[in-house]
Amino acid sequence: MSYLKSRSDLPLVEATLGQLLDDSAAKWPDHEAYVFRHLGVRMKLAEVKQEADRVAAGLLSIGVRRGDVVACSMGTRPEWIVSFFAAAKIGAIVLPRYSSSYGLVLKDMFAETMKKVKVKVLMMENRPASEDFPGTIPFLQVVFPEIMSATTKELTIKAVPSFTSIVIIGDKTSDNAFYNWEELQSIGVDETARGRVQDAQRQTNCHDSFLLISTSGSTGLPKIVEHSTYSFVNNNGLINKIAEEKKWKVMVAPADEIITPVLTGSQTIGFTSNDTPTLVEIATAVLEERSEVSTYISVKILHDLVNDPTVQECDMSFLTDVMVGGNTVFPTLLKQGARAFPRANITKRYGTTETRGLTLTRQGEMSKEQIERTVGRLLPHMEMKIVDKAGQVVPLNQKGEVWVRGYSVFKRYRGDEEKTAEVKTPDGWYKTGDIGVLDDDGLLAITGRIKDIIIKGDENVYPAFIEKVLLQYPKVLDVKVVSVPDPGFVEEICACIILKSGQTSDAEELKTFSEKNELVEEFTPGYFVFMESFPVTSTGRKIDKKKIRALAMERLGLKENAE
Repeated sequence: MSYLKSRSDLPLVEATLGQLLDDSAAKWPDHEAYVFRHLGVRMKLAEVKQEADRVAAGLLSIGVRRGDVVACSMGTRPEWIVSFFAAAKIGAIVLPRYSSSYGLVLKDMFAETMKKVKVKVLMMENRPASEDFPGTIPFLQVVFPEIMSATTKELTIKAVPSFTSIVIIGDKTSDNAFYNWEELQSIGVDETARGRVQDAQRQTNCHDSFLLISTSGSTGLPKIVEHSTYSFVNNNGLINKIAEEKKWKVMVAPADEIITPVLTGSQTIGFTSNDTPTLVEIATAVLEERSEVSTYISVKILHDLVNDPTVQECDMSFLTDVMVGGNTVFPTLLKQGARAFPRANITKRYGTTETRGLTLTRQGEMSKEQIERTVGRLLPHMEMKIVDKAGQVVPLNQKGEVWVRGYSVFKRYRGDEEKTAEVKTPDGWYKTGDIGVLDDDGLLAITGRIKDIIIKGDENVYPAFIEKVLLQYPKVLDVKVVSVPDPGFVEEICACIILKSGQTSDAEELKTFSEKNELVEEFTPGYFVFMESFPVTSTGRKIDKKKIRALAMERLGLKENAE
C-alpha cells in the first residue's frame, strides 16, 4: 500500500536558533556568512551575533517579549539578517520580508494581515516614493492615521490593537512616532542590557512558534503559515546533510533558508540586489564569487537562466550543485539545465510552505529516469501516504492525494483555525492537495493538484501533463494551462503560451504538435492564447493562474457558463 515511514538514523536537534548562533559564532567567528553585493557589505558570524545581541536588547526595551510578532518589511540588507536572529534570541516570532511595496491600493490588506497575526513591532525600510508606492512614511501615515498625531513612540493603533512600535530602517526620520534603527542598537550596549537578553534566551524553547510565512495570496489575503524553531532548524539541517553540502557559496536563497551558514559554519549566502535579482545580477554574482552552488532556486529562475542568451554565453562549468523546487520540474528543464551547467548535480526538491522540504532526488541512488519522473525520496523522520477521496490509502503505483505527517508540518494557519482544520487532521496529517504516486522503490511522483484539475466532459485533465508536452516545442519559452468555460464540455483546455524571442507561431501549429506528441484529442487544448508575460499573485512569488484565466477569457471573448 502507498504508505511510507522514512528512516530516522539522523538525529533531530533540540536547540533554539539563538543557541545555535552563539555556538557557531564561538566555533567559527571569522566565517563569512552573508554577502550583500549590492551594498558592498560582508558579515562574519561573530558580527551577526554581536549585532543580534544589541538589537535583541533594543527589542526587549520597547516591549517585545516571548511569543510577540516582529514583522520585517525590508529588502535583502544586513538589518534583515540581524533582526531575524535578534527576534530568535528573545523568543519572538518573525514575519520575514513582509512586503509593503503593493502601494496604497492594497493598504487594507497590509493592515488586515498585521491584525490577523497580531504584529507587535514593525521594522520597515525607509523607501522613497515611486510610481506605485508613495514612500514609507506617507504609506504608514495613510494605513495608520493615528501616527499623524502621535507624540510618543509607544503607539495605539485602533485597526491593529497588538501593534505598539515602528522601527525605521535606512534613512533616518525625525518623526516622533518612529524609532530609528540606530536608536534600537544603542539601547543594547551595556552589561545590563546584555544580561536581559541572556535571561530571555534561557526562557526560549525550540518548540515555540518562531517563523510566519505567507502563502502565495492567489485567493486574496494570504494565509500565514506558522512554524516552530524545531521544524525550521531541523528541516534545513537534514537537507544539508543529505545533500552533502560542503563549503559552498549560495547565491540565490529565499527568506526562510538564511540560517544555513549558522548551521554549517561553512556556507555563505550571497544576495545580489535589494529585492528580486535580475538574471544578469545572479549570473554576475555566481561568476565573480565563483559560487560552486546555487541552491533553493525556484523553477522560474532556473527556467529563465537556462533560456537567457546572455547566461548561455557564460562559462558555468565550475557550478557543481543546483537545488530547484517550488513547482513542477519537467524533464525538458532538467535537460536544459544540464546543458547550461555541464558539471552540476541538479537536485529536485519537493515541499510546501506548510511542510517545508519533504523529498529530494539523489544522484547515485536514483537512475536518470527516476530523477526525471519523480521528486525523490522522503526526508527522515516523516510519514507519507497516498489516499483516495475518502481518505483511504491506495495501492502502490496508484494516484491519490499526498498526505504527510511529522516534525516539519506547520502548527497552524495563524488567525485561521477553520482553514487549518480543512487541511490538517486531528492526528497531525497534512493534506497537501497534490496528486501523487508512490512507486515500489519508495519514490514519489507528483502528477498534478486537486484544484488544478480541468474537467472536460467526463475527462479529468491535469494541466501539468499538457504543459510538459508543450514545453518540448522548440519555439515555446513557457506555458500555463487553464480551464475556460465551454457550453458543451463545461470546461475547455486553454494553453497560454509565451514564445521565445523572435519566434512566431499560431494555434494550428501548436495543435498539430500536441496531437503528434502524446496528447490524445480529449487532452489537446481547444484554445491557444499567446502572451508576452504571465501575471503574478499579490506577493509576487507565484504565477497567478486565476489572472491568466481571466486574461485568456477576455482575449477569447468568453463568459462564465450560466448556472
